[in-house]
Amino acid sequence: MILFSVSNRRRSMILSILSYLVIPLYTLLFVRETDLFSSNFSVIGSLEEQKNRFSVWAILLSTTLYRMLFPVIGKAPFSQTLSSLSAHKGSRRRTLCFFLLNQALFFLVATVILPYAPSDLPRQARMHVFCALISSVSLFTCLVLLIHSYYRAQPDRFRPLMWILWGSFAVSMVLLLFCGIVNSVLEILVTITACILSRQLYQKVFDFPALP
Repeated sequence: MILFSVSNRRRSMILSILSYLVIPLYTLLFVRETDLFSSNFSVIGSLEEQKNRFSVWAILLSTTLYRMLFPVIGKAPFSQTLSSLSAHKGSRRRTLCFFLLNQALFFLVATVILPYAPSDLPRQARMHVFCALISSVSLFTCLVLLIHSYYRAQPDRFRPLMWILWGSFAVSMVLLLFCGIVNSVLEILVTITACILSRQLYQKVFDFPALP
């Protein structure tokens, strides 16, 4: 039992370090010495000297998010009543969340693999942009479904996550409206917000569960 507790604490510490320190810091280092408002991860990652760093960023982000969100989906209270209809809807939403998470990470990997060189390889560049869009939308939708399910079950406990989720969405829309492009500032915001929300969800569900 003591070993199990130590193992849990070590895992929690590793996930916190990755979510709050390693990934945000690595993301900022990845875009250093670039124009944050006129460039983006795709342009930076297409540079020869940055390709490996772009791959490392994607591996760090995808493995960390998957490790936290997969078990959180399994515990999500999608069914609020004992009726068979509610249980069926809950099961469908859980399956949808699993699908969205896997889809987000699959298309993130595809985004890194596909080159972004619009002048030389326009078709691959369009596929790159499409994969990046699908990955982002899938992850955001998964987080919306998850956070709303936990919020309905325990409003006071998960209200801060609702504020972070929709606050970051509002800021992202403002950035997109004023800049007119998906730039590095927006991508940094999305990356760090996804890490914070995923870590907070995992902490509240597993590390510090509510007392019955």
